[in-house]
Amino acid sequence: MDVRRTPPAAHLETIRIVLIEPRALVGLGIRGAIDNEPDMQVVAEVRSADDALAAIEGQAPDVFIIDVELLEPAASASTRRLTQESPGSGIVVVGREDDDASILEAIEIGATGHVSASAEPSELVAVIRRVAEGEDPLRDEVIARPDLVDRIMEGFRDSFRRADEPPSIPLTPRELAILRHVAGGLRNREVGALLDVSEQTIKNHLSSILHKLGVPNRTHAVTYAVRQGWLTLDETDVGAVASPADEATPPVSAISSGGGASSGGEG
Repeated sequence: MDVRRTPPAAHLETIRIVLIEPRALVGLGIRGAIDNEPDMQVVAEVRSADDALAAIEGQAPDVFIIDVELLEPAASASTRRLTQESPGSGIVVVGREDDDASILEAIEIGATGHVSASAEPSELVAVIRRVAEGEDPLRDEVIARPDLVDRIMEGFRDSFRRADEPPSIPLTPRELAILRHVAGGLRNREVGALLDVSEQTIKNHLSSILHKLGVPNRTHAVTYAVRQGWLTLDETDVGAVASPADEATPPVSAISSGGGASSGGEG
């Protein structure tokens, strides 16, 4: 996959970097390597792609450094949204010890740089600099590895073979059942009573659902599930789920309002 982006201006003095690393100690080590470089600056260090989206509003960085763990299925939706909303930023993925697996994951999200977890600080710095200059060191790495090219091609062939298969559902059976009740217009409290669990348990499940699907609120979650074929229209109460109040409710309110209509998340 040939992913190209517009190189920054030649007079760029400082490479602005957003570091997305869920582990504080690992982030400390990466930041230490970058802080030694006079032409690089970590403008934000966050723990998730969602946090990064909030941090970059109005001013995208030159480079994102992303931990490969954030490419796992539970977090990949948010990471992909990050690449869509900041297309001019380069991406460097810090992989695992198993380079081949993390390289393939980096390619899937459109990264142009990759270093393994065991790389020397100087290697990370060199890759960041090349990506900031509009180069694609990840492509060069893949081209130099015919075995990786074969694995990528096999992955494409496999995806074509499975194109007619229904997509796998990232939600657990319990989460899907809760989403089905939410689609029917039930409030958190009512869903909890129906399933004989606490309202807080329902809120926790909804939080997990929003995170897995990479959507901002329960209305979008139901819409996404219907589009994917996980829920059918006859299972939904469109008026209850897609009300203007629900559409305007931010994620926290969307999952925590199970009581009154005044909060807008369950009305």
